Amino acid sequence: MLDIDRFIFELDRLITAVHFYDEVYCNEDGVNAISSLSLEAAKIIQRSIHNDIVLSTARLVFDGKGFNSSEGTRENLSQYNLVCNYKEHIDPELEKHRTTIAALKKKFDIKSYRDLVIAHNDKPTITGKISIPKHKIDTKTLLNLLDESRSLMFGIRLKVAKNNKETYLPVTDGKVKRCGVGRDFVRRIKRI
Repeated sequence: MLDIDRFIFELDRLITAVHFYDEVYCNEDGVNAISSLSLEAAKIIQRSIHNDIVLSTARLVFDGKGFNSSEGTRENLSQYNLVCNYKEHIDPELEKHRTTIAALKKKFDIKSYRDLVIAHNDKPTITGKISIPKHKIDTKTLLNLLDESRSLMFGIRLKVAKNNKETYLPVTDGKVKRCGVGRDFVRRIKRI
């Protein structure tokens, strides 16, 4: 499996998680159903999924080259690195996706939120000495960003496959079941 294949798998998982969160926690029916079982459990699940969405989006789409560790520099599996590694496959059509992605990324402040609130436990933020940054995520814009990223990566992957004379791709063509996972979950809860 190529690094780009793993990236697409991760994007598919993230897109499904966004749909699930939206279907369960962004409508009254879903909130009421899951809260009826246990309000505390519903809050824990909501926060976990929320944090996974923020962390995964930051990691895949917003992070750059890598980070330094005691073992040396570690490369991120990020859109930035993949675009750099496969830049010879980016044609004007794929460049349009990059332009759209850059514009959509400006609408969010995911990295500050991730760094100060979730990942690094910033004391002034947590204790309220400074205001908590807002990530500015809304479902529609986030899904547009992730879909554009997936289109870019899948387009690059197709070109790599043609150059390598591959006859199949280990990644899907986008027909992953995304919508309805949360609604099915809510329906099943209501039957309990």
